This record gives sequence, structure tokens and C-alpha cells, in this order.
Amino acid sequence: MRGEISVFRPVEAYAETGSFRTHGVVAIISFCLFVGTIVFGFVPVTREIETSGYSTADLQEATTRTEVDTILQAFEPVMDSVVLLSVLDYLFIVAGFFLFFSLHSLVMKRLSFDDRLVLVPKLGMMLTVCSRLLDSLENLWVILIYSNPDSYSTTLISLMNTTQSVKWLVVAVEYPALGLAIVLVLLAQFTALFDVETSQM
Repeated sequence: MRGEISVFRPVEAYAETGSFRTHGVVAIISFCLFVGTIVFGFVPVTREIETSGYSTADLQEATTRTEVDTILQAFEPVMDSVVLLSVLDYLFIVAGFFLFFSLHSLVMKRLSFDDRLVLVPKLGMMLTVCSRLLDSLENLWVILIYSNPDSYSTTLISLMNTTQSVKWLVVAVEYPALGLAIVLVLLAQFTALFDVETSQM
């Protein structure tokens, strides 16, 4: 399994670095940060921003300079909250990265008896890398726009829109991939479905 597909070596190395218990602890901690950032960060800060009449989602979906300028002008009284939301977004990205990587690592250890089944968590980890990078870029374009409202390049609007669209396409596959990986582990653990594969090892 090791080294057969070199593109998977980084994710294999991550899974192999820690024990089952270590990945479990990382998953629990990152899950708490992931959920905590949403409940205690995104929710109250977004409510504060929405008092302006717009949300950062509206900004990310704006496609013209006129729309963006209108939203930025409305954001002026709550700009501190907009900045805070950007910081929280990066915390959310990091927490999500470690959560998904650790969960997939646990799955990889459980499915290590079959080279085909273990490809599911490996692909899931690659999707996680892509989605978190895209999310980071999307957040960066937003920051570059609101930090320079008078002279930002209109190219940033196109970059923001495109990055957001691609990100959601990746996420639409990333989450089901994690779900499938977990289902495979449950099937391997509680059914005889994969007994044939296990007996061949």
C-alpha cells in the first residue's frame, strides 16, 4: 500500500505518524474547536454584522463593483466584526482540517486490510486539503477587498466568486466522502461483508 501512489504519501504519513489514540484525541479537540467556533464565534459575530443589512455571504456572492461598494459602505459601522469573522474563519479552517484528517486517519487504520477500501479516506483527505486551501483563498480575497475599499482591483471580485464556487463543488464531494468512509468502517466492524478481504490477508 505504501508508495504505490506517490500522491497519497503525505496523507499516509500523517495517518502513520500518530497512534489510533492520538488521532482520536486530535479529532475530539478539533471537533470542539470546530463546533465552538461556529456556536460562540460565527453565530454572534454574524448577527452583529447583519445589523448592517448585509452579511459576509452577500459580499462573497456580489458580482459587480457597485454591489460590493454598497455592501462595504454598509459594513463601515460593523467593520471590527467583519475583521473578527475573517480571523474566526481561519480558525475554523484549521480546526476543520485537523478534524477531517484525524477522522480519515482513524478510518485508514481500520480499513488497512484492503488497499481498495482505504482509498476512500485517502481521497477524502486530498479533498479536505483542496477545500481548506480554497476556503483560505476565498477569505483572503475578501480581506483584500474590505481592507482597501477605495482602490481594490475588480479582479478580486472575480477571484472571490470563482473560488467560492469551486470550493462548494469540492465540499459537496468532501463531506459525502467522509460519510462513506465512516460507513465502510461500521460495515467492516459490525458485519461480515468484508470477511473475504480480511481472510485473504
